Amino acid sequence: AREFSLVTASRSWNMRAQPVACCRFHSAVKELRGSAKRLANGKCLQTFRCFEEAQCSKCGILSLWLAEEDDDEDEEQEPRYCACCKGRFLRKLAPPSKASL
Repeated sequence: AREFSLVTASRSWNMRAQPVACCRFHSAVKELRGSAKRLANGKCLQTFRCFEEAQCSKCGILSLWLAEEDDDEDEEQEPRYCACCKGRFLRKLAPPSKASL
């Protein structure tokens, strides 16, 4: 799931072709590596949080839970389709406890 989300993100980047890369995919991987290195060497981002609203029970990816017209606060939510694995396994998570905030 992590690799899928990285590849998906990189597909929206305007990147220069790497003449030494064997293919466009590995050229994108090289760009991803460079971006990760710059982030690792950058300043801390104290406000960073993972999505805590929903998680796919199949692939484990975290997601936002977007409201739908037929949502009912009192009813248990039906699973939704996961953008990563395309299965109907995305479930709403319980709100985080005060201690984890």
